[in-house]
Amino acid sequence: MKLTELGYFQNQKTSSNIPFHLSISVDSLELTRNFYKDIIGVSERRTGRSSIHFDFYGCQLTCHHVPGYSAKNIQREVDAEDVPVPHFGAALTFQEFLSLKERLIDYGIKFIKKPHIRFIGKGHEQHVMFLEDPSGHGIEIKSFTRVPVGTWA
Repeated sequence: MKLTELGYFQNQKTSSNIPFHLSISVDSLELTRNFYKDIIGVSERRTGRSSIHFDFYGCQLTCHHVPGYSAKNIQREVDAEDVPVPHFGAALTFQEFLSLKERLIDYGIKFIKKPHIRFIGKGHEQHVMFLEDPSGHGIEIKSFTRVPVGTWA
């Protein structure tokens, strides 16, 4: 029996349009809301007594309040560059990348890795910056130079 006969693949969706969900612990809902909504500029979708749900560039980011929590990360070498591990993030258009970079600078956000270009000349060449949220989660924001928006290399 074919999978289509069982009801699979009816919507013909690709991975590029299926939202990803990430659930993380945070020390302060107030600081978290300020950081993601006011500084990063993503929208808050819903809030509960102990959690906030954000639309993080089309994906669901759920932040659960855990008093005293800290995700201060470690650094790990990735192609001769130390980056925070673990981390999450988004691949934006170049204009979105530049706008967010300026917004972060305007708010005085400290970069773990200042905006720069890495993997120069490779298929996954990218503008990239690393920062952390108030609970210490590493965040990577990038814009690929050689792949279409909405995909990754």
